[in-house]
Amino acid sequence: MDAAFPQTEPWEKAPDSTSRENITALFPIHHLADASSEGLAILYQDRIIEANRPLLSCVGTELQNFPSIRDILPGALKTPPDNSYHPGMLRTLEGRSFQVEFRLTPLRRNDLDCLALAITFPPCLSASHSPSPESGTGLCEQADFEKGVKAFLGNGTTRQPAGILLHANINRFRTINERYGLRIADWVLGEIGQRLRAFLTEECIVARPIGDDFGIFCPFPYEHPTHANRWAQIVRDIFHTTLVIDGHRIHLTASIGCCLIPFDTYRFETACHYAELAMKEARRLQSPDWINFTPIMHADVHHRSELEHDLQQALETNQFFLEFQPLICLRTNRIECVEALLRWQHPTRGVISPNEFIPIAEESGLIVPIGRWVLFEACAQISRLQSHVRVAVNISAVQFLQDDMYAAVIQTLFQTGLAGERLELELTESIFLDAVQRNLETMTKIRALGVKIVMDDFGIGFSSLNYLRRFPFDRIKIDRSFIRDMLNDPQAQSIVNAIMTLGHAMSMEVIAEGVETAAQLDMLKHTSCSTAQGFLMGRPAPLTNLSAHPGLTDTSVISGQDRTSLATAP
Repeated sequence: MDAAFPQTEPWEKAPDSTSRENITALFPIHHLADASSEGLAILYQDRIIEANRPLLSCVGTELQNFPSIRDILPGALKTPPDNSYHPGMLRTLEGRSFQVEFRLTPLRRNDLDCLALAITFPPCLSASHSPSPESGTGLCEQADFEKGVKAFLGNGTTRQPAGILLHANINRFRTINERYGLRIADWVLGEIGQRLRAFLTEECIVARPIGDDFGIFCPFPYEHPTHANRWAQIVRDIFHTTLVIDGHRIHLTASIGCCLIPFDTYRFETACHYAELAMKEARRLQSPDWINFTPIMHADVHHRSELEHDLQQALETNQFFLEFQPLICLRTNRIECVEALLRWQHPTRGVISPNEFIPIAEESGLIVPIGRWVLFEACAQISRLQSHVRVAVNISAVQFLQDDMYAAVIQTLFQTGLAGERLELELTESIFLDAVQRNLETMTKIRALGVKIVMDDFGIGFSSLNYLRRFPFDRIKIDRSFIRDMLNDPQAQSIVNAIMTLGHAMSMEVIAEGVETAAQLDMLKHTSCSTAQGFLMGRPAPLTNLSAHPGLTDTSVISGQDRTSLATAP
């Protein structure tokens, strides 16, 4: 959660003294129950002692301030706890009421007689009904949104009108469209619109100007800007949900940016721009919460705009160059492969880190021509070396999605004369987040050319094992963080050994990257690891600098003395 808003209310921030064990005791059902479409809680006498996020958001409070069950669901405690559904009226702290169904079940917890409460929300909240093509969102157009916000801020009835303007964009909505079709995608948008209207008060103004973008304005007292946190949390919980349709469970998240009026700006147009900048920052950081606008974002946009312009010039004036880092086969001690690494020699700023310009290239679409240049240049340079040397090229997930990678690989191999067996493409699992089936088909066709497919940064993603099962990679690269820690951390060492075993069982070669010490290399040699890469074997350098290293142009063995010279290579 962004910390730009003051954190003064008691529920906003847990005390520093709260231990992990205490948090677990307070919220043991948090991670699982928050994904439910029902409101779930545990009652002791007439108090809610645990509750999931859907129920907290609907009622409009946090657990610490949750009112008595008699206040939000009158008559509930008079209902027999027979696990049967009963009708009831749920009241929120905003004064709204919903017809719901609820059930109570006896529960023994910490030697106390408690009750488990499950509340089924009406269709517009639970999102479990089938879509209706004619059902609208009830949201206003952009022009009406602007008119409504400006009217509120200038109506003269509020001494100092204030509010939070939020820009929300559903993450990976294109994937929902491709996977489930336009009908269900439109229903998802309509359902989110209904949830916004149901959970927010009548004073809030909501619009969907285009596509899967939403504009939301929620007023709050000028004297209490911390109330903006509560609105941001509610909006976040509305978008971060699971919808059920035609047997499909669709998990939604969103990138959300916020701007405070009049604290950040007095002008509506500027507030929309600031909220959009914050939303893009949330998307870039893959933030699970909202991001508040800060002035540095404006300066960052100007800087990124300049770099984008300079990137275009860099392509046209050949400012890019490649460095190569060797990969050592631990069985033969030969350099059998080098990884091509992109560098940018800016005419005035010097060498710019790829970590700085690659994200900009991806956002602007320049990653496609840049990526094609890298692929061609790497293959062209390696084609001049002996036939046992391969080259590994990193492929951006954005490039893989936007470009015709199969055509790009075929064209490159044809133009450079490099055999497909001498090329490796390194991919991260982010490639599988969009257009999964199409990407798998593309990789299968590329692999049929003899090109090897490598999963990079293995071990740090959420679904690596599933991807290994679905697609037969040739090699997997253990993330450097595990190699760095394995000498001093038994858990890291266990993970490395487990990955080795997994790779061997699935007939995949295992590469250890980030090897910097002889001790790390010696430990790896006692495992089934086949290849190592890192500063110990050689730092990234132009291929001409590496050509004298044993094993790159001949079959010499790398001795201990050679490893020392490689470690100090430029």
